[in-house]
Amino acid sequence: MAHSPQRAGTTEPRRNAGYAILATLRNYGIDTVFGIPGTHNLEFYRHLEELGIKPVTTRHEQGASYGADGWSQTRGLPGVVITTSGPGLLNSLSGAATAYAESRPMIILSPGRPVGHEFRDIGALHETKNPTGAVNSIVEFSRRVNSAEEAVDIIHNAFRSFAHARPRPIHIEVPLNILEAEAEVDEALLAARPLGKPQPAPAEDVEEAARMLAASTNPVIIAGGGSLAAADDLLLLAETLEAPVLTSINGKGAIPEKHRLSLGADLRLTAAHSFCQQADAMLIIGSKIGEAELWEGDIRPAGPVIRVDIERSQLLTNITPDIELPGNSKAVVPQLLKALSEQGITPASRTQRDLQEVFDALDNEGRAIAPELAQLNELIMEVLPEDTIIAGDSSQVTYMGTTTFYRAPKPNSLLYMATYATLGYGLPAAVGAKIAAPERPVVCLLGDGALMFAIQEMMTAVEQQLDLPIICVDNGGYGEIRQNERDRGIADVAVNLVQPDWVKLAEGFGATAFTATMDTLAKTVTQALGTKGPSLIHLKIGESLR
Repeated sequence: MAHSPQRAGTTEPRRNAGYAILATLRNYGIDTVFGIPGTHNLEFYRHLEELGIKPVTTRHEQGASYGADGWSQTRGLPGVVITTSGPGLLNSLSGAATAYAESRPMIILSPGRPVGHEFRDIGALHETKNPTGAVNSIVEFSRRVNSAEEAVDIIHNAFRSFAHARPRPIHIEVPLNILEAEAEVDEALLAARPLGKPQPAPAEDVEEAARMLAASTNPVIIAGGGSLAAADDLLLLAETLEAPVLTSINGKGAIPEKHRLSLGADLRLTAAHSFCQQADAMLIIGSKIGEAELWEGDIRPAGPVIRVDIERSQLLTNITPDIELPGNSKAVVPQLLKALSEQGITPASRTQRDLQEVFDALDNEGRAIAPELAQLNELIMEVLPEDTIIAGDSSQVTYMGTTTFYRAPKPNSLLYMATYATLGYGLPAAVGAKIAAPERPVVCLLGDGALMFAIQEMMTAVEQQLDLPIICVDNGGYGEIRQNERDRGIADVAVNLVQPDWVKLAEGFGATAFTATMDTLAKTVTQALGTKGPSLIHLKIGESLR
């Protein structure tokens, strides 16, 4: 079917590369994109309304990529970011680096210099020496395409890769003359393609792993972000083996954390290290056992290690396994269950373990490290609805509090980035999550330093009319770095920050603002949960009281 070019002053559809790319994404279920319109990317934005895709305009491209990440974790699809050329694209890269480090799917779309104008140092608008080269050093791959068909093919391949390999961000740069030129791509080429079944592990290796696990009496399971696809079967596996489950922070909620076999996301604690070291078998599913999670601890067990991972290179990271099970956890965990059943191992065949001592050790250690942060987290958790999503940040209140004292009921209930550990993540991620799941409560819980990195996204939350409580825990600056300085015998340098009037700041954005104390925190959070639109709760603790 022929289509006429867009006429000036009309909203008549124009079929160009921008349409082909976005129509393909829509066919895979993408109904939201994050970004900021710019001079060069308008032929992406032209088609959004026609395709039923909601644009979320953040106030900074870093917020767009973090918003897309929060949306992605909540919706279960890759987040999509549209930037303009040059600075817009480069502004988004912290979010892209986060998605790479945490193994999350993301697609970044940007325009580029016209074909034939590459590397021309002529002072063109947004001129950048080598944008695809810059981005390619951060993401899984960055491609500058030569046609609409090539861009569409990359999108199809990306979705398949997200399903069958370690999911990581990609970038597509579309030269301006290709983006804007009419391109009649057959609609059949834009249709979503079957992604295929998850890849199982070799049967003989699964059988050997099952024999090792069946012979163990005190096994432990370590579940990372790569285990989440198998969440339902993972709980059955834990019950079959009577194996406690410790998770990475990305794996938090892999089994419900109030289950008797869940030891939470406390790999950083020495009590967790000691417990793992005593295990006579360890099953690691979809985790690199990252140094940033272990806090220099060692969890290598007394018995054999079995590792499941979708990427072969990850099977050898940090802890060398006795048995490697390359494959998708969604397929491999059912394989293990079947092999165990064939060996007569069922939940009824195992003796229930008394885990109270390790529960108490983990709890006591978490409280001893940061008693005030433990207390405020528990006060908040007591009043949050069961299905709440919490967005954290690289703030002490998150990694020394929420990761331990929030008992996640299901996967992706805590939005965080344990490896990349950036500031400025929490608020835009919360915005993305609330847009993805408007029916679920979403709360942003973070420190004052982190919030100032992305405070402009409060305007995005107001504009989107999101019911979103933001709890700002104010310790007067960069608390961890302050303590690092003191531990090294350095006087406080550049860490005690001048604070805004948080209530007036929030009200200036059009949000509702509250001031809370530890005594009034639970009541104030309840009030914020019932407030229409965004709300800010300002809570002073520790250093800020001096």
